[in-house]
Amino acid sequence: MEETTAEELRVLAIQAGMGDLPQQHLEELRLAWEHVRAMAARIPKDRPRGDEPAHVFVPTTFAREG
Repeated sequence: MEETTAEELRVLAIQAGMGDLPQQHLEELRLAWEHVRAMAARIPKDRPRGDEPAHVFVPTTFAREG
């Protein structure tokens, strides 16, 4: 996993509507961003987009019988 540069992070913050953050806040965002990237890396990527849980849930599977 490549490290995000300070400039890339600054651009991401601006695109997210946070504005042009001061250096102190960018450093805090960088620390948090590393955790977010690690969590995102654990998300399985071998499933088709249509397999999103809301699309594949079949309520009748859980219906009570009798």
